[in-house]
Amino acid sequence: MVCVAVNGKPVLGVIHKPFSEYTAWAMVDGGSNVKARTSYNERTPRIVVSRSHSGMVKQVALQTFGNQTTIIPAGGAGYKVLALLDVPDKSQEKADLYIHVTYIKKWDICAGNAILKALGGHMTTLSGEEISYTGSDGIEGGLLASIRMNHQALVRKLPDLEKTGHK
Repeated sequence: MVCVAVNGKPVLGVIHKPFSEYTAWAMVDGGSNVKARTSYNERTPRIVVSRSHSGMVKQVALQTFGNQTTIIPAGGAGYKVLALLDVPDKSQEKADLYIHVTYIKKWDICAGNAILKALGGHMTTLSGEEISYTGSDGIEGGLLASIRMNHQALVRKLPDLEKTGHK
């Protein structure tokens, strides 16, 4: 993955999948070779989550969106962002949301954030704050990534993990 951030804002992202030889790239106001899918399910979404750093995300997702919600454990932040998009790689799983509830390094999410921003999507902390790629090297508050959905409504729907102790 490669990301260029200007003044803390991600503007160019590249995610390469070497085994399938697929590369996705997008630049804010500069084009892309990838696009959003035509539809997403906000009611009972398929949610991609970290396989190795799941925290309480499965319980939070089921509590928030109901028992019909599908949880997809996966490795790699880039892979999880690609799961939200329309990519030609047939082995790529499809998800409606990407939720992460534990600490995550900014270098691991910048490229995906840039691609989502370029396509009109969002990646924020779980409390809806934009992620700045300056200062500290990670974020404590987890993240929510979506595209073609009401992102702020999704943020409001999630429980306050700081207060509930679900981190």
